[in-house]
Amino acid sequence: MARKGIVTGCQELIYWLELLSRRLEKVPPEKEHKFARAFSLIMLGHLPTRPETCPFCVQYGQSRSCRGCGYAATHGRCDSDQSSFSLFIEAFSELGRVIYQDTGGLNCHPDDARLRLDHCIRSCCLLAADMMEDIDSSSAERLMERKARYLEQMIDLLPKELFGPEIMESWRRVHEMLRNYW
Repeated sequence: MARKGIVTGCQELIYWLELLSRRLEKVPPEKEHKFARAFSLIMLGHLPTRPETCPFCVQYGQSRSCRGCGYAATHGRCDSDQSSFSLFIEAFSELGRVIYQDTGGLNCHPDDARLRLDHCIRSCCLLAADMMEDIDSSSAERLMERKARYLEQMIDLLPKELFGPEIMESWRRVHEMLRNYW
């Protein structure tokens, strides 16, 4: 079930990224910052951070006891305020908020921004396709390791240098929390 949720998210993300890729060349320079924000939020929104993409939540979360959950045994219950998962989700949500609220302009020349966005979109498509291929028969532990690596790779592809300094700080916090995610 978790694999299906991850694959669906990857498929939807690829659909949106292909659409964004086709539209990028038509975006006027004064709209590139808004385009970068839209790309970033679409990408973040399709990453596997919801319970239906966690093999442990799918298997053990029905009763809310989490008895037998491998994640709870190693990282604490994910619904605990100080669990690795909760701290990651809090930082991840904050990153989305600061991207959404960043209404300043680009921090580089529009031509450089366009090249960076094109690279990010294409790279995200490749990573999402790789993720779908790589998780077909993984154990729960292997799936979580792969998912954590995918999250890190995708978050690294955010065009953070196009935004204000608050986004870079929030991005660093997500990375810090991701180290303990799995």
